[in-house]
This record gives sequence, structure tokens and C-alpha cells, in this order.
Amino acid sequence: MKIKYTIYILFSVIFSHQISAENFINNNFFADPPDTIPIKTAKISDFVEEEDFSEEEDTWGDAAENSNEFFLAGFPMENWDTLKVNPFNLDFKKFKDTCNIKLIFDNQCDYAHPTCGAVSSEFGFRRTRYHYGIDIDLETGDPVLAAFEGLIRISKYSPSYGYYVVIRHQNGLETLYAHLSELKVSVGAYVQAGDLIGLGGNTGRSRGSHLHFEVRFKGQQINPREIIDFKQFTYVNEDLLITPKSFQYLAQAKGSGSYYYKIKKGDTLSKIASKNRTTVSRICKLNKIKTTTILKPGRTLRLS
Repeated sequence: MKIKYTIYILFSVIFSHQISAENFINNNFFADPPDTIPIKTAKISDFVEEEDFSEEEDTWGDAAENSNEFFLAGFPMENWDTLKVNPFNLDFKKFKDTCNIKLIFDNQCDYAHPTCGAVSSEFGFRRTRYHYGIDIDLETGDPVLAAFEGLIRISKYSPSYGYYVVIRHQNGLETLYAHLSELKVSVGAYVQAGDLIGLGGNTGRSRGSHLHFEVRFKGQQINPREIIDFKQFTYVNEDLLITPKSFQYLAQAKGSGSYYYKIKKGDTLSKIASKNRTTVSRICKLNKIKTTTILKPGRTLRLS
């Protein structure tokens, strides 16, 4: 009797919870799991885990011997610093490696031009000082977009860059956007190519509204024209080859630290200092003159 009663109870439970094949399908019980986990609103502290890379071979001297490498949902987090533009402090004049970096995985959505103005200043010598980025003309308030998918590493103000943003990308490169009038992203935010990160402006050490745009590898600038066609508003190639040639410019830039100004009629020390963001006392010290020295048009003053 007990055995029959037990069998009756078991069959009752089974039939009362019966689920048809149609119910399984309608309720997506066999649906494939998502390929990716959305991290749009993720915070760094939720994902960062320290990895030990002390056993890995370092093909570039001992620079990374004591550094920690982190990964956030596939993004390299090595030397993650929300204050310093270049947290690596590597000497690229000694760089001897060749690195192939994948830039584009999907040519429909992996690149967006930061702003569609004309180039107003190139990478390289500008007068007697080296210019480490490319300037793009815009109007104050124009939207500035992320060139590639990435994580916001820096979003702040500095006396030279003004309001600026640094984005670290999945391939390890970083892009920098400076002289913004307004910041639209915060540190740790995930952005896709084409997302709004700020508004164009004229903040910091700037003469007229423009976007100062840099591309960096391990903290060191490379010529943005190596990856971007600024006339066609698109990328050059799907891959970037980094070689010692990418940093040959550093030998030239090393001697470009001094900046000189040619005196014009009507100039005064205070006007020159204000125009070039320096001080009268510094100009006097560099040129061994007094504040009462008469300025003669055509004479050259050292400003840095």
C-alpha cells in the first residue's frame, strides 16, 4: 500500500509540473548565451584583477620588469593612471622591436573621425618647437568624437592641454583630444567609435579654437597620419606597424627645446610675455637683459 501511494505521489508531481517542448522554446530555455557582456556602465573596480607577469619575457629591456599588467573586459590596463598623460616613461630612442597592431576589426563601425575640420597644424617642427600632434580646425562647441572604441583614462584640465581626454584602446594605443571647451565623459567610461566625448574649444595653451589630436604608443606620440587620412576622414590601413622608424623624429625633437621670438615694432616685454604665455622676468633671465632694456625691431629674444 505504501509503495502504491508513493508511486501515486511521484506521478502527481511530475504531471503537475509538466512543461511541453513548445513552452521550452517560447521561454527561450535553449537560447544561446550572449557572446559578450555589456560593460557600458561598468566600473573599473568591478572588473580589475591583478595579474602576475613576472615570468614573461621582456623583449624591450627591463622597463616593464616591475610593472603590473591589468585587464578590464579585454582592455590593457598596464600603467593605468588617471592623472599622468605618459605613465610609462620609456626611452623610445632605444626602441628596437617591431609591433603589428590591429586597428580595424569591423570597417563599418570601428573608426569615426574626431571632427571634420581641415588640418591647421601638422605633426613635426612648428617654428623652432616640435609639435607632437595634429591640429584640426573647428568652432567652439563643435562635437568631438572618439576615434576608436576604448576606455576613458583621463578627463581633466591642464594648463597646457586645457580640458582634454585620453582614451585607451583595446589594441594598447591611446588617443588624446585637447583644448576642449567642455568634457562629456568621465574616467572609466566605455566609449565606442563615434561617441561624443567633448566639445571643441580654445582652452589651455591655445591660439584660436581647434582640436589638438595625438596618437600614443606606450605613452610616446606617433604621427597620427600613420593611421588616419585627414582628407578622406577615414583610417589609412586596418593594421599599424610600429618600428624604430616610428620614433626617429625624437632625435630631431630633442634639440627643439629653445623657442625664439622676433621683436616687432610696438612690442614690449609684457606684450611678448603675455602673447607667448611666459613672464617678463623669465625673458630677462634667458636673454640677460633688464626690464628697462630698449627692444629693437628685428632682434631675436629667447623665450624658452
